[in-house]
Amino acid sequence: MEVDKNNFEEYLPRISESIAKAEFIAIDTEFTGLTLNDETKNSLFDSIEERYQKLRKCSQQFTISQIGISAFLKESDRYVAHSYNMYLFPNSFGPVDVRFMVQASSYEFQRRYDFDFNKYVYTGIPFMNEEQEEQIISYLKRKENPSGVEWDIDENLVREVCSEVAEWYTQAAVGDSFTILKNDGTRRLKHNFVFRNEINSRYRDLLTSTDEDKNIVVRKVLPEEKEQEEMKQKRESSDLCNSLIGFRRVFKVLLEHKKPILGHNMLLDLLLIFDKFHKPLPAHYKDFQEEIHRIFPLILDTKHIATGLIRKKLDLKLNSTLGSLYNVLRSQEGQDFVIHSPVIEHGEEFTAYNGETHLPHEAGYDAYMCGYCFLRMCHIQTFANTPSTEVVPFTTFSRYLNEMKAFHNKVNIIRASINALDLSGKSREPQRPLVFVQSKTSAYHLSAFKLAKEFSKFGTVDIRLESKSRALVATGNIYRARDLVKNYRNDKRISVQHYSRWKHSPYIRPTLWTGVLLSGGLCLWALWSTKKNNT
Repeated sequence: MEVDKNNFEEYLPRISESIAKAEFIAIDTEFTGLTLNDETKNSLFDSIEERYQKLRKCSQQFTISQIGISAFLKESDRYVAHSYNMYLFPNSFGPVDVRFMVQASSYEFQRRYDFDFNKYVYTGIPFMNEEQEEQIISYLKRKENPSGVEWDIDENLVREVCSEVAEWYTQAAVGDSFTILKNDGTRRLKHNFVFRNEINSRYRDLLTSTDEDKNIVVRKVLPEEKEQEEMKQKRESSDLCNSLIGFRRVFKVLLEHKKPILGHNMLLDLLLIFDKFHKPLPAHYKDFQEEIHRIFPLILDTKHIATGLIRKKLDLKLNSTLGSLYNVLRSQEGQDFVIHSPVIEHGEEFTAYNGETHLPHEAGYDAYMCGYCFLRMCHIQTFANTPSTEVVPFTTFSRYLNEMKAFHNKVNIIRASINALDLSGKSREPQRPLVFVQSKTSAYHLSAFKLAKEFSKFGTVDIRLESKSRALVATGNIYRARDLVKNYRNDKRISVQHYSRWKHSPYIRPTLWTGVLLSGGLCLWALWSTKKNNT
C-alpha cells in the first residue's frame, strides 16, 4: 500500500492498527547517499567507535527518501503481511529548514530501479525528530510569522490581502464575512496560520477560518464569539503541528508498542531512523547503543541470521544478500527444506506485491522480503535437526523467537573482523589481523593501490601506507593474513610479516631505544659516581 502526504492522515489509523496487532515489524529505508568522502569509507582498521563516528557523519548529512514498513500479523494458521511503502520529504517551517546532501551514485542507483523522484519531492510525507518537534511547538505558541522565504509564501500577496481586508473592514458589520484567499489546490494549513496571525495582530474583532471549500475567510465577530473561535484555532494549530511532524507519528506508534524490529544489514538504517525521527545522534557509540536498545528492546538483522545459517553448512544454497536469500527461501526447494514451512500471505488490501511482482529496492517490498525471509529462517533454525515426524505444522511465534536468541540485538557490520554489533551489551572489539609490509630495496616504492590490487586475491584487505617503504595491511581474518605471509616469504621485492606492535610500530620502537639509551646512560653515571666517591 503506497502512502504519501495526500493520504497519510487517512491511512495513519490503519498503519497504527497494523503495528499494534503485528507479531513483528520489518523495516527498510532508501537514502540520499552512503559516504561523504574517502575518510568516511568503512575500513578493516576501524574500531567500533571509529566506525560509529563515520556512520554518524554520513547519517547527519544524508536523509531518508523512502521507508518501508511491513507488519506481520498472525491470523489462524498463517502470517499475513501489511506492507506500506512511503516516500518521505522534509518540510520547511519557521526555524526548521532541513539541509541534506545528495550523492550522485545513490540517485543513479535509485533511478536504475525506477524510483519516482516526482513523488518523492511533491508528495513525500514530512518528518522530523523530537528536537525539531519541540522547536515547532514553541514556535506555534509564540504565534510568530516568519518571512516569506521561510514559508514559501509571497510577501506581496500578504500585503495585498491585508490591504483588501482594511478596505472591507471600514464598512463591515458584526457577522459579515469576506473571502480573502480562494483555495487553488496548493495552499495548506500553514497559509491559514500566516494570515490568521497577521490579521489577528491588526484587528481585535476579526477572525480567520477556512470554509467547506478550504477558502480562507475573515469574519467580524463579538468578543465572546472570538474566544470560542480561538479555541477552535488552537485545534487547527495542533493539526498544523501534526501535519509537519508527519511520519514521526508512525515512529511514535512503533515506540509505544515495542514490537520486534527487523531489518537486513540494518546498522545504517537504525542510525538514520534514530537521527531523523527520534533525536540527533549521540556523540559516542555507547550512548547510541544504550538508547537504541531502550526504545527498541528487540532488534533482529536477517543478514546476520543468514550468515549464521550459512556457517552451519546446511544443504541449501543460501546467499546473504536480501534478493537472493528471498528467491532461495521462496523456491519450492527452500520451502520443502524443512516440512510444514509457515504460510505467508499479503493482506486483502495489500495487493501491490502479489503474484510474480518483483520490485527490488522499493522500501516497502524490501521490508516485506526481509520479514518473509525471517519467518522461513526461523522455521529452519527451529527444526533443521528435528525428525520430520516431530516438526510442528504451525509453531508459536514465541518459540521462533526463543530459537533465535543467539541473534537477538545483533546487527551485521560490514568490512570488519567481527560479524555483528551487540546492541544489548558490550560488543567485542574488532581484532584486526595485521600484516607488516616493507620494501627490500630503496628503488621499490610501495603504493596503496598496487598493494590492494595485488593482495585482493587473498580476500578483503585494507592498506595503510606509512611511507614509501612501509605499509600496514588489515585482512578480513587470520587465515588470510597467514596466506599472505606464507605466499611472500621468498619475494625479492617486499618483506611480509605478521605485525608486531613492539617490533614494527614507528613510535614504540624509537621510544624503547630511547629508554634503553637513557637507562644505559644512568647506569654508567651511577657507576662513575660510585667509583669517584670510593676514590
